[in-house]
Amino acid sequence: MKSNNLSAFIITALLLIGSLFMVQCGDASDEYGSTFEEEREELLSDLESLKEDMDEQIEDLASRIEDAGDEADEGLEEAYDELRDDRSELERAIDNVKDASEDTWANVKSETEDLYENISSRFSEWRDDISDRL
Repeated sequence: MKSNNLSAFIITALLLIGSLFMVQCGDASDEYGSTFEEEREELLSDLESLKEDMDEQIEDLASRIEDAGDEADEGLEEAYDELRDDRSELERAIDNVKDASEDTWANVKSETEDLYENISSRFSEWRDDISDRL
């Protein structure tokens, strides 16, 4: 009898330990199975890609403004300043994502995704506007 009780106790203990292990492992992933690190790397990749596109446009526009000299369209200079402001916001977002912990990730992710969508949309509109001016 004592051996049956001991066996039942060991089996129960193993099941409990296994359940706790599975719950703890599940905490690091969202409903789609992505881990915090995977989500962060994906978001960083999107942000860095947008930043690179913006950097190219900033360089190109700065060159055009410089070539035009005093005759540069005031609207181009304003567009340039707006683009640089958005790029600065994007850089801060990248830093926030890099500094995020698992505890702060939900808030950082939500805020950064919203910022990314806004800046990406403004950047597309900005490109169209600049294409029309040039």
